[in-house]
Parts: sequence; structure tokens; C-alpha cells
Amino acid sequence: MFWPLHNAARNGDLQALTALIGEGVNLELRDAHRRSALHMAAWAGHVDCVKALLAAGADINTAAQDDMNALHFAATKGQTEVVRWLLNSGLKVGSKMRNGSNALLLAAKQGHKETVKLLLERKADPRAADGRGQTAAGLCKDGELRELLLAAVARTEASTAGNAVDAEKQAQKKQRNARRPREGEERAPRQQAAAPPVAGPPERPQRGDAEEPAAGEEAAPVIGAELPPEVAARLAREQAAVEQQQQQEEGGSAAAAAPAAEAAQQQPAAAQQPAAKKARVALDYDEEDFEEEG
Repeated sequence: MFWPLHNAARNGDLQALTALIGEGVNLELRDAHRRSALHMAAWAGHVDCVKALLAAGADINTAAQDDMNALHFAATKGQTEVVRWLLNSGLKVGSKMRNGSNALLLAAKQGHKETVKLLLERKADPRAADGRGQTAAGLCKDGELRELLLAAVARTEASTAGNAVDAEKQAQKKQRNARRPREGEERAPRQQAAAPPVAGPPERPQRGDAEEPAAGEEAAPVIGAELPPEVAARLAREQAAVEQQQQQEEGGSAAAAAPAAEAAQQQPAAAQQPAAKKARVALDYDEEDFEEEG
């Protein structure tokens, strides 16, 4: 059973179709196979009726049994201009039916060369297959059309391989750019090897250290070096006596201590070296010892 709207769309009766649209007829009425008026107009190739229905608000995505939409109906019958208009109106070139078939497979199976060319121009994938794994070239019975489809497959695969190579090059370029310093950032200076330490003069023992002056080295001034001569001489004798006593307690000979004491008396006061950490000798002098003799 066909509704009046379906009859007008199938027969291409634009006047009757527009009259029904003006009366407010439901544009989504379906027949026994769930086909709408748009499906009938697309199958029959009536572009003006398709335009009128779409302008009136008919759903371009509506599907009949097996999920067959208006593009599938038009491609099956080779209605190239209807296919063009439906694609321009928003239907997807790769939309599939329930069995996995699409407009390109339907057109190729029926040998509609111009429709196949248009679908390929609109980026239909010539490698696409239905649920049974059949492609457009495999379903095509026309030898010339099959060659056209196989050439399209070869171009698509070459383009895909080229895109993969380009993508790999872009990825490598991004990695190289990531390793480079960003704009405004300075490269980290290279660390220079530390120079070997320069040998300097040996450190002299600080005052108060227990080390004795080396041979030939000038001794530090002794206590009382800036005192009057008689006071300094007395201090030197007392210091020598203390050193002699310490040497005797440590097992040293008295004969070695005497020359040391005598040598200490003969050396200038400025050439004496105080023993480290020795007990200080209490100064026993009066203020007049610092006065000049009259």
C-alpha cells in the first residue's frame, strides 16, 4: 500500500507533492517496507521531489528495512544527480547498511559507472568490504569498471603509505625539536675540568704550635725580647735552667743541657725560640727597670 505522498514522490509529481506538503501531511509516513517518500523519490531519481521534501523538513537520515537510506536507494538505481544532492545535503558517503554494504558497493554491483566515479571523487573508500568481505571491485561484473576500481585501490594504498611516511617524518621532527632548547632558554655551559692545585709555599706553623724550627730557620723572638738587656738576660738564664731541668727529668744528660744553656745566653735575645706550651716565667722586675739610666 502506498500513501498519496509516496505515489507523488515515486512518480515525480512535484505539483501533487507540494500540495500535500502544503496540507501538512506527515513527511515521515512509512510503507510496508518502512520506506519514506524521500526514499521513493531518491530511488526513482526525481531530484526536484528530493529537494522539495528536504526543504519541507524530511529527515535525510531516515532508514528503511536493513538500514537502507536515501543514498543507498539512489546508488542502487544509478541516480547520479540524486546521489550528488544527497551528499551535498549531508549524507555520509561511507554510510553502511545492516549487511555492511555501502553506496559504492551497490553502484559497482549494478555497473553504474558515473555513480561510481562520483562516489570515488567524494572520497568513498574503494577497499571497503561488506559483511562477507566482498569489495566493490569483487562485486563488479563490468571489466572496465573493475579496472577503474582496482586503480583507485592502488592510489589509495599508495596515498596511505605516503601518509604513514609523512607521519613518521613529522614525529621524528617533533622529537628533534623537543631536544632543542626552547626560544629564550640558554644552553647550559659545559663544565670545565677543575685545574690541578698549584703548589704554594709550605705553611708556617702558627704561634703556639709545638713544632721546633727547622735547621737554618730563624727562630721566633723569645719572651722579653723587647725588655731591657739586664732583664732579658736574667729571663734567658732562668728559661735555660727550666729547660735543663726538664731534660734531666726526661732522661737527658746534664752535660748536654749545660752547653744548650750557655748557647742560649750567648745568642741575641731576638734569636731565641720559646719552647711550645712551656710554663711562663713570672717577671720579677720593678718599674725602674724600664727607665733610662741617668
